[in-house]
Amino acid sequence: MLQLDWMTLLAALVVALIVGIVVGRLWARGQGDDTGSLKRQLDDLKRQHQNYQISVTEHFNRTTELIDSLTESYNAIRTHLDQGADELVAPEYRLESARAGSEDLQGLAPDSELTSVSFSGPRDYAPKNGDEEGTLSETYGLRRAQLFPDEDEAEAETTAVEKPKKSR
Repeated sequence: MLQLDWMTLLAALVVALIVGIVVGRLWARGQGDDTGSLKRQLDDLKRQHQNYQISVTEHFNRTTELIDSLTESYNAIRTHLDQGADELVAPEYRLESARAGSEDLQGLAPDSELTSVSFSGPRDYAPKNGDEEGTLSETYGLRRAQLFPDEDEAEAETTAVEKPKKSR
C-alpha cells in the first residue's frame, strides 16, 4: 500500500479545490449565470426599454404634428370654399345666416315655381277595370289554357262562366 503523508494529501486537496473553482467559473460563464453577465443583460434590457419609450414618444409627437397639419388643411379648404361661394354664388342663393347658425333656412331659399305644383304618388302600376285582375295577382297576364294545359276548351269555358272574377 501506498503511504501518503499529510503534506501530499493537503496539496492534493488544494489543487482539487482550485481546479473545481476554475471549472465552476468556466461552466457558469458558458451558462450565463455569472454576475457580470446578469448585469450586462439588465443593462441591455434597460437600454431596449428606453429606446422603446423614445420610439413611442416620437410616434405620438409625429401623430400630433400630422393632426395639426390636417386641421390646418381642413381650415384652409373651408376658407377656400367660403371664398368660392362668395365669389361664384349669386347673392339671393347665399345662406349667410346658415353660417351664422340660424335655425330657419326655409326663408333663405329663393321662391321656386316647383313649390306651387302639387305632387301625386308614383304611377308605376297599371290601372284595372272592375272585373279585371290586378297587376299584383299571381296570374296576371296568363291565360287559363297556359295555367291548365290538360283541360279541354269546353271545360275551361264552363268553369270561367260559373266562377265570377273577383275585383280588388
